[in-house]
Amino acid sequence: MRNLVLRSTLVALILTAVCAVLGFAQVANQPFTAPEYYATSFQLWSINAQSPNTYIFQGRSLCSSNGQNVAFFDFATNAPVWIADANTAQSEVKTPSAIILTAGSCGVTIAPSNNHYNYQLRSGTAGLQETINAVKASGGIPATIIIDRNWWSLANNTPGTSGAAILAAAVGGPGAAIEDITTIPATYYVWTGTAYSSSAAYWQNTAPTITAGAAAGSSPTVSNAASSTALSGIANVTTGTATTTGSLFVETWPTNAGTVGSFQNAGTCTVASTGANSFTTFTSATSFTGSHRVLTITVTATPAVSTAYQFSYNCQ
Repeated sequence: MRNLVLRSTLVALILTAVCAVLGFAQVANQPFTAPEYYATSFQLWSINAQSPNTYIFQGRSLCSSNGQNVAFFDFATNAPVWIADANTAQSEVKTPSAIILTAGSCGVTIAPSNNHYNYQLRSGTAGLQETINAVKASGGIPATIIIDRNWWSLANNTPGTSGAAILAAAVGGPGAAIEDITTIPATYYVWTGTAYSSSAAYWQNTAPTITAGAAAGSSPTVSNAASSTALSGIANVTTGTATTTGSLFVETWPTNAGTVGSFQNAGTCTVASTGANSFTTFTSATSFTGSHRVLTITVTATPAVSTAYQFSYNCQ
């Protein structure tokens, strides 16, 4: 009986260890620290004054912070800074004209309107611009930035500004979408190229536009099947004469500049040759031009003249 208990205990310990290892491996394999990021998590930093009216600090690490396990530098020339003076009447928000980061110091070049003898530097956007900058720096895959009631409270209590003004002035990019969860339903903001714009129609499943490449030859016929969407579809190509190698056709998705519902990054598309006339010697590549996604199909063998080819695409 005692041996049975010991064996059972040993098995339980082994299973616990295996599960712990598997759990660690799963976490370790995650390339990003969170599926979405809260702006308030990036406003927790503050730097105490070292000298009056001086905004360069001794100690390189003083200007480095962490939000949701994302390391970031506190300052940027697009991120307003709150100079929180001990005399609150003297507090103000200014945007740096330059940032400083040397082997032994860090800080900003900034032009305050008031003298500041005893102060702290804090986020002038309640963490929003810092979050946007961190998300944009983490790669091309988009992430959602959450603004909640805590963010609105902090933003509306920032001197000389408001949450609405901070949101309107935010400098974004296609990789950083904003979700305001204080409204029902939530309000989404997408980067139009010049500002964040809200829209209930954040995602529209609009199919791309197909155009023939040089490899399709002279006077080819190209079209997407009527059932095609932004995520998947069928491209039909009937070659003309004088076919060659190179680009066979290009799929272009709607621009995201001023248009909601388009892809915000290059992403990936899987392409397969289907139909009666399969084509095996081709490659596919997706790219993002800064405003829209493009899928290019390139052939390394000359297509047969006046032959109909069919390709399926599945994108994410």
